[in-house]
Amino acid sequence: MKKGMLVFSVALLLAAFMPQPVAAGINIDLGIKGGISLAKYKSSDTGETPFNLEQPVFGVFATFNLTKSIAIQPEIYLLTQGGIMDPYDDGIDFWEYKNFYRYIHVPVLAKVRLIKKGKFMPILFAGPAVDVLLSAHNKTYKNGELNNDFDIKPFLKSTNLSLVFGGGLEFMMNKLMLVLDIRYDMGLADISEFAGDDTLKTRALMFMVGVGF
Repeated sequence: MKKGMLVFSVALLLAAFMPQPVAAGINIDLGIKGGISLAKYKSSDTGETPFNLEQPVFGVFATFNLTKSIAIQPEIYLLTQGGIMDPYDDGIDFWEYKNFYRYIHVPVLAKVRLIKKGKFMPILFAGPAVDVLLSAHNKTYKNGELNNDFDIKPFLKSTNLSLVFGGGLEFMMNKLMLVLDIRYDMGLADISEFAGDDTLKTRALMFMVGVGF
């Protein structure tokens, strides 16, 4: 998967510097995007609803414009899922428990531009995503300082499946395109390695800004 990311990134760079007539012929928009992810998990075991885990998210995208209104957009991001369990004060110390599940996040989105012309183009998009687990940690904080760090990757499945949907705005400039979007990533698969009735699924709300060229 790391090799796949490298190949994809190199392809973006090559396409960015290819002659304009060729780029226009294949009609592909390329770009980078980043933002903030508000992640939490849903556990049927505990029934708890954790607090949002705020983490950066960033990556690259390629938009294959089928028409002026419809496009297919594969993306690759580094995304942290997880959540913050209920903090508590034992009368002496303040404790927090945070779960970090770091993934290579690969959505493939169908995108619709709601208008065909103009500098401001509202968009809607949706599609499936596959995530590959890089690392997973449960961290304990005592009075704001890291107290314990447990590797929990062996307890989670190596891949996750989700549905991504949202909307945004594309702002056309001279040779660049500014992209703003809000999206929700809803985990469909149980990521817990343990068999049984208990399930663990991811959720994330993302606020993104990017530049296309």
